[in-house]
Order: sequence, then structure tokens, then C-alpha cells
Amino acid sequence: MLYQSTTNKILVRLISPIILIGLLLFSACSEEINLIEDNEPTSNFNISDIKIENYVNRLYIDLVAREPLNEELEIKVDSLKAAGLSREARKAIIVELMEDTTFRPNEFSYTSAYTLNLYNLAKVRCLEGVSDGYMSQQIGIARNGAVKDSIEGNWDGYHEKYNTIRRYQTVLNSRNALLEGLIDYHEMYAYIIDNGVYDQINMNAFNFIRAAFDELLWRLPTEAEFNRSFDMIEFNESQELFGKIGRDKEDFIEILIQSEGMHEGMIIWAYQTYLNRPPTPGEIITLLPSYIESGNINQIIEEILVTDEYANFL
Repeated sequence: MLYQSTTNKILVRLISPIILIGLLLFSACSEEINLIEDNEPTSNFNISDIKIENYVNRLYIDLVAREPLNEELEIKVDSLKAAGLSREARKAIIVELMEDTTFRPNEFSYTSAYTLNLYNLAKVRCLEGVSDGYMSQQIGIARNGAVKDSIEGNWDGYHEKYNTIRRYQTVLNSRNALLEGLIDYHEMYAYIIDNGVYDQINMNAFNFIRAAFDELLWRLPTEAEFNRSFDMIEFNESQELFGKIGRDKEDFIEILIQSEGMHEGMIIWAYQTYLNRPPTPGEIITLLPSYIESGNINQIIEEILVTDEYANFL
């Protein structure tokens, strides 16, 4: 009897909650369901306005080196929210900041400001951020020296100083060449590492070769690569590097700049600059072939800046 009584109590305890749940469900189903109109979230990702504003701010700072004006910020935030933070809406803002040529006070245009920012980033990367004013000053000093050499008949000194002028001037001219589409961004580095400032930072062929590999390819040369490069630069010997033949410093720079390793190095640079991390092997494999074909760094930067990782929408 005790067993039967205990069993009955257990059954009552199990059945009672089931009956209660059934009654609640029946009651809920019998009521009319009311939908609240215009109750959609502000974005498909339910991201706060502050995060969207921070994303727009970051785009302006990273691309044109300034914060957006209040009007710019409002327009861009509204466009992103209206599009649900879609990839296309993000890309539209990025492309505008890279390519729009509409005149704007103090910066000429978005594309001009973007190009100047890339140019300055290249100088920070390899020339310790040296100013254009300093390089112009060096041009003036070399020009005065060349005039003196011509008067004294020192033609070796004259030609050496004009070579110095040419190397500095190509650095200064590279900004407009990039703006006008005459060179690709990775090609700008041919001038960034071939001037008096870079020579002072990395004296002699030994340091120059190691620095060029390290800063542009994000690795040091192998022993074979170093020896071939050294003989090419120091002794003007014909050497093969990355499948191409070079005989002097200019050849070495051209081979390095046009190599697959340089393109991979630019992808690494972009990830380090905008995400503060190296790309994964998968990201490199995905981006490298099209970048080698196009030479357009904007495509790499765009692929990074449209991500939730960059936008902090995770």
C-alpha cells in the first residue's frame, strides 16, 4: 500500500505541470495576435548607432587622414543604416573616399587626400616619415653644389649631384604620378627606397639589401638571394633574382618591386596597417592572383575595410 501511495503522488506531480502548460498554450492560441508596425531594427545586424559612427570615422581617418565633418558623418551613417549595413553600402563609401574628384576645401578632393595619405604611409614605412620640405632642401643644396662644380670643371661631381637631385625629385613626383594613374602604389616604392634619405638610414649594400627585403617583402633574404643581390649591386655582376637577370642597383630595385613577393608583401602591409594583424594564408591565396594581375592596391584595402572585423560589427 505504501508503494502504491507513493506511486500515485509521483504521477500527480508529473501530470500537474503538463496540464498547466497545456492550459497556458491553449489560452495563448485563443488570443488574437497583434503585430506592431514599423518595428524593424535599425540594421540587419542590430548594430548601435555609435558603432556605425565609429566605423565611418575610422574610414575617413584611415583613407583621407581626417575625421568626417558633421554633415559627412550624418549622410554616411544614414546611408549605411538605410542599406542594412550591406557590403555594397560600405563599398560605396570606401570607393567614394578613394576615387571622388569633387573639389573640397583644404584637400582638393577625396582622391587627392587619399593619394597623399598613401604617399605619407610609404614614407613612414621606409623613410622614417621624412618631410617633403627636407627633400626639397636637399635638392637645393645639391643644385648649388652642381653649379659650383660646373664652374670649377668638376664634371664627375656635377653629374653625381644631379643624380642626387633626380632621385629626390622622383620621390616628390611619385605622389602625382600615383594620383594620375601613371604608376601603381607598389611601384612608388621603387623611388621610396632609391634616394639619399634611404641611403643614410641603410648605409652600404649589406644593409640596403636586408632593409629592402625586410620592409617590402616582410622577410629577410635567403643566403642565395643575398649573395646574388650583393654581387649585382656592389660589383655590377649579372645575377638572377626571382627568375630575372640584373646587373646593378637599379635592376635589383626593379626586379624586387615587380616580384610576386612584393605583391604579397603589399597584402601583408595592408592587413598590418588596417587590421593590425598579418593576413592568413587563405587570405593571401585568395587576394594575390588578382592583385598581381591588376596591381591595384585599392582592391586589397577595400576588401579589408568592408569586413565586420574592421568595422567592429562582430
